[in-house]
Amino acid sequence: MPALIPAILKGILFLILLLLGLLLLILLLLLFVPFCYRGHGKRVEEQLSGALRVSWLFSLLRLKLSYREQMKGELYFLCFRIYQLEHEEKEEAVHIANGDAEKASVYAENPESKAPPASENEVYPAPKQSVTEKGTEALPEQINGAETAAALEAAEERQRNRQLQEKKRRHAKAESSSEAERKQGKLAAIWNRLQQLYRRAETEYDFFQSERTQRFLHYLKSKLFRFLRELIPRRIAGELRFGFADPAVTGQGAALAALLLPFYRDSLRIEPLFDREELSGELSFRGHLQLFVFLFGAAQIWFHRDFRYVYRHIRGKDKRQKTEGVHG
Repeated sequence: MPALIPAILKGILFLILLLLGLLLLILLLLLFVPFCYRGHGKRVEEQLSGALRVSWLFSLLRLKLSYREQMKGELYFLCFRIYQLEHEEKEEAVHIANGDAEKASVYAENPESKAPPASENEVYPAPKQSVTEKGTEALPEQINGAETAAALEAAEERQRNRQLQEKKRRHAKAESSSEAERKQGKLAAIWNRLQQLYRRAETEYDFFQSERTQRFLHYLKSKLFRFLRELIPRRIAGELRFGFADPAVTGQGAALAALLLPFYRDSLRIEPLFDREELSGELSFRGHLQLFVFLFGAAQIWFHRDFRYVYRHIRGKDKRQKTEGVHG
């Protein structure tokens, strides 16, 4: 029995190493084995159609997408189809149709009913009863007391009006002085803000013109062009005709096509149409992508000697903006 324990431990260690080796192999395959793609598209008389095929590791894993009035897709592993997009769309359409049928049956069983009749028990307002006023004879003492109270109330009202007018005058004087102070404060705040913007512009200009920033920007530009070359298909063929309602927009599109001429050369024919609005043509392309190019390029950018300098400046700038936004 004790002799079996080392054998079991060796077996467990061997399985762990085997799993780690398989994971490492899969990772290396994902990084270095390219994803190949090819496709074609066509648009004639506002009818669009096309297909795209992506494969990896000698078509061990492949994806097929096509479009003609509806999207279709299939995913294969070896020779087995493990996913189909069209089948799910059909099931969804059947489910929607069944739901509509159920709604129609419920509507047929429960027709729209009429509103309930109004209640017959109506409450009528009681007739107003006439009230007779009883005349009374006022005593002379009561009349004199009422006149005295009215005179006192009038004197109090005049006193309140004078106090209110005096308060309004004091308030108007205070408002005029505070308005002048507010205007001066606004002008001072605007002047301080302009000074801050000028100092910040000087700081950003010095940062942009520094040697380390320029060196990193040149390096970043070269890496971005490398990523762009990896993304652009290796082979493009076909023809494209485009025209917009505004001839100026068509001219801008022709200028952009002229700038991209080194990428397609004579394989793609582009024809701008200035006399009508149209977008038609046929295009086929082929290329491949390597994840290693993007991962290795991103690592090179991250470990560049000037990246930390630029990153710290941008991060500090974001923190200053957030602090100003919170505290004003």
